[in-house]
Amino acid sequence: MVTLRDALAAAVGHHQAGRLDEARPLYHSILRSQPGHPDALHLLGVLESQTGRLGAALPLLRRAVALLPGDADFLGNLARTLRAAGQPDEAERAFARTATLDPADVQAAFTLGSLRLERGDAAGAATAFAQALARRPDFAEARINRANALAALGRAEDAARLRRQAVALAPAHPDALHNAAVSALADAGLDRPLSHARRLDPELVERAGRALTHALVADPRHGAAADALTGAALSLVQAGQAPERLLDRAARTALTVLRRNPRDTRAAAVVAYRFYRRGRTDLASRFMRRFARRFTAAEVAADFELRLWSMVRAGRRALDGLPDADALLSAFPPLELLAEPPAGNGPLLAVSCDDGYYRRFATGLLDSVEAQAGSVAVHVHVVNPSPETLADLARRRERLPLGTSREEVDFTGWDDHRRTTYYACIRFLRWHQLMTLWGRPLLHLDADCTLAGGLDALATLLDGADVGLLRDARWRGPTREITVCFAAFQPTPRGRAFLASTAAYIGAFLREGRGFWMLDQAAPFAVLDALERRGEGPGVRWFDVLDFPWVRFIGEK
Repeated sequence: MVTLRDALAAAVGHHQAGRLDEARPLYHSILRSQPGHPDALHLLGVLESQTGRLGAALPLLRRAVALLPGDADFLGNLARTLRAAGQPDEAERAFARTATLDPADVQAAFTLGSLRLERGDAAGAATAFAQALARRPDFAEARINRANALAALGRAEDAARLRRQAVALAPAHPDALHNAAVSALADAGLDRPLSHARRLDPELVERAGRALTHALVADPRHGAAADALTGAALSLVQAGQAPERLLDRAARTALTVLRRNPRDTRAAAVVAYRFYRRGRTDLASRFMRRFARRFTAAEVAADFELRLWSMVRAGRRALDGLPDADALLSAFPPLELLAEPPAGNGPLLAVSCDDGYYRRFATGLLDSVEAQAGSVAVHVHVVNPSPETLADLARRRERLPLGTSREEVDFTGWDDHRRTTYYACIRFLRWHQLMTLWGRPLLHLDADCTLAGGLDALATLLDGADVGLLRDARWRGPTREITVCFAAFQPTPRGRAFLASTAAYIGAFLREGRGFWMLDQAAPFAVLDALERRGEGPGVRWFDVLDFPWVRFIGEK
């Protein structure tokens, strides 16, 4: 006669051998004979959980635990099934009891820590991971996750130390490498806003790039490492601190990311910036135009990189089909000349702003011009000037060789972004009009700056050039390379053509409602690129944005 003990032994044998369909009826036969048999309930529950029948497994495991509440194995299997069934609250409580009943159960403590970390309980997670590490010091994943918990608690140094230990324990573990890279990037300063005045430690940046590359070699589908690499590369490009090697690595990773997620805008931007760095902005702009077809106009407007690249048309044919600048003027309010500057052929300092910027900044710029004994002629154009602004300009005409103009724009229904974009960009159409009207050199300056000295030496340097441009040589992208806080336009044929094309480029985008912030810097870059590729480029006198002694710029440019 077959006893329950014999039947259980046979069921367990089938179960351990993977013959689940043969084990299941034996467990059921035992439970028909003894419905409260704890081992049969537990093992049948485990079997049902293994086959994905979580709804059938949970009642069995709960009954087994109720019969033997002090059995850590029963409780641990219930906890794992609860987690698989998407019941994290009950699973956490069950894992906590399991870890208390059997402190040697490293996996229970680790899973408890993971659940707590997922739920935002960093302190509880750190304690659970510490318990796992006390029993198994070489447990690299527990060390990694404890580091993440400590980082969330603000204990950055302890987290960095654990991450270094994890890499030493498991030098090929992708999670360990990813976490070590995150620590290195934070140590380098990438977790804080970047500027050219705050340089990162290039050795730490390189170390982080290597660690992320190795993590992706170990696991090409490691999403967190891929995101960290592309995100770091993008931030470094924008700050002008991206090493060539890191950008190359990130671009290769970005192509893999795009195969998995064809709408990952950060990955696409990294690829485009790599093309740009190689001198192929034409390829970059075509790539981003094709990529942008996957998005609605509203989605493009909402995404920072899609907005920037939507304004870049580079390559020999970038200006094909561009309307004539003069033909575009009818789409905008008329330029109203209030007072012409004194006649002459010398350079004219050209400043354009809205009424608010005039009162906040342009008065300081004009004060600095007066401090230079008023030797330079100035023209100020104001959008929607107030009576107070017009009165101030009239008073200044008594002391300065000053011309003024205005335009009146109805901004009803415009958001702040569209309005500020208009202020920044419309000036180039106005400079084209004034160049046509007066035919004299224009030295364009942002309103929010002041003169640091006389401009005679600057004017001398511009002799023989068609255009004077300010360059940011840190390869920050086609919308940042030419910084138009200063630009000079000479009344030569190629100087006029460059200004007219830049005005037309900007005007076309504004007219179509597709202009965004930094259009005023995308336009001269794209125009210069197209003209040079066609052999029609102007003679440019380049100046360095970080070393331009004639002007004090307010804020970072």
